[in-house]
Amino acid sequence: MKKKTIGIGIIGCGTISDVYLTNITQHYHNLRLIACADMFLEKAEQMKEKYNIPIACTVDELLANEAIDIVLNLTIPAAHYEVNMQILNAGKHLYCEKPLTLSFEHAKEVIETAHKKGLMAVSAPDTFLGAGAQTCRALLDQNAIGKPLGFTANMTCPGHELWHPAPGFYYKAGGGPMFDMGPYYLTTLVSLLGPIKKVACFTTTGRPERNILGKTETAQVPTHYTAILEFSCGAVGNMNMSFDVWDSDLPCMEIFGTAGSITVPDPNAFSGPVKVYDGKKLEDIVSAQTAPHPAKIIAMMTHKKDCSTQQDLLFPSDPDPRGNMRGLGVSDMACALLNGRDSRLRSDICLHVVEALNAFETAARTNTVYEMKTSCQRPEPMSPDWKLWEVQ
Repeated sequence: MKKKTIGIGIIGCGTISDVYLTNITQHYHNLRLIACADMFLEKAEQMKEKYNIPIACTVDELLANEAIDIVLNLTIPAAHYEVNMQILNAGKHLYCEKPLTLSFEHAKEVIETAHKKGLMAVSAPDTFLGAGAQTCRALLDQNAIGKPLGFTANMTCPGHELWHPAPGFYYKAGGGPMFDMGPYYLTTLVSLLGPIKKVACFTTTGRPERNILGKTETAQVPTHYTAILEFSCGAVGNMNMSFDVWDSDLPCMEIFGTAGSITVPDPNAFSGPVKVYDGKKLEDIVSAQTAPHPAKIIAMMTHKKDCSTQQDLLFPSDPDPRGNMRGLGVSDMACALLNGRDSRLRSDICLHVVEALNAFETAARTNTVYEMKTSCQRPEPMSPDWKLWEVQ
């Protein structure tokens, strides 16, 4: 009989583990949760009771459990490399929270180790597998806006200390808006446009002193990035990633093509509205004006909204359009193991994104344009008949 589930274990029972455990236990039926572990065993025990997990144990005990095929690394980013190598050396497939590692060299070592051992090694984010980005992917593949020429991608907020229960690490090495939120935006862009070719970047720190849980701490990393990226497909665009912006009307992401534009939902969410702007429709509206050129300008400005259409999503979304479906990538990874295919969260994409994250830092520090050393393939798109919440 064909195996229908994959045994998984989780290392790291902090804040992010709740959403993974909720979705794994309630929605992703091809995942069989075996054990959870944490450096503080009492945290693992708490999660065991809360989610009815069979085993709470030490990391070594989890890695020795033969029923576990995939291990989720949900530790803090600074621990990712060390824990990732432990997982692979124990012969387990690896799914790591973003980013895979903090350094490019460590990411290469993790991927090379996995390949040598015949194991999968991938990292979040998996938001690009949701209905929002997948609908945009289908539109691009259908040439809905012609050839992609450019884009804008913007994550602007005043900082995580306003809401996060333990925000200190966001302002230390391996933190900042780029390493925290950049993986969502870069992975989505790569899934839509393909690999990045070049990166230029400038950084600053608007408010170096931060109130972290009532104590003033100095930010050790830049808190505002502005970058220009060139993709191998020829598209060029800008990224703004900031913990220094109190308010903004910038779109999360837009892609501009020769025949129109696409509004892409928030890359940190699995769904959201997708809009297509039809350039040909605007041309027809303006061309129909027989009056002198001021009337054509007025027609162009007043009829812009008539050329934008909200698209039906490629497949049914979850009840909450911004639903947090984290764990979808783990479920897809399990499907890949059960059906003998590659995970859509490809290891070459994960490595490429880690290089890009570090490229922003290098380009800003050296005041040069960074040329990417890695490339990657776009991931396979999700099937239109796939049902969110019903992965089997």
